[in-house]
Amino acid sequence: MPSGTWPGGPAGEVVRMQVPDARVVVFTPTKRFAPDFHRHILQGRIVGQTIRPGDRILVYEVAETVPDGAVRVTRSTHLEFR
Repeated sequence: MPSGTWPGGPAGEVVRMQVPDARVVVFTPTKRFAPDFHRHILQGRIVGQTIRPGDRILVYEVAETVPDGAVRVTRSTHLEFR
């Protein structure tokens, strides 16, 4: 499993944790009309990143991840937009 960093503990302390690779990440728009080209931009930005439900990226919010919780996005992660 790849490792990532996540804020935690006292102010500014970083805790290292193991995060699984994401199989599926579901995004919902934070704005009523999210242009389609933002999907392409988002895909390029998140590969290799650790994300979790509630994170906001561009005009989208992470609604769900499989497996649940913090995950690392890979090139094989299926991205859904609802």
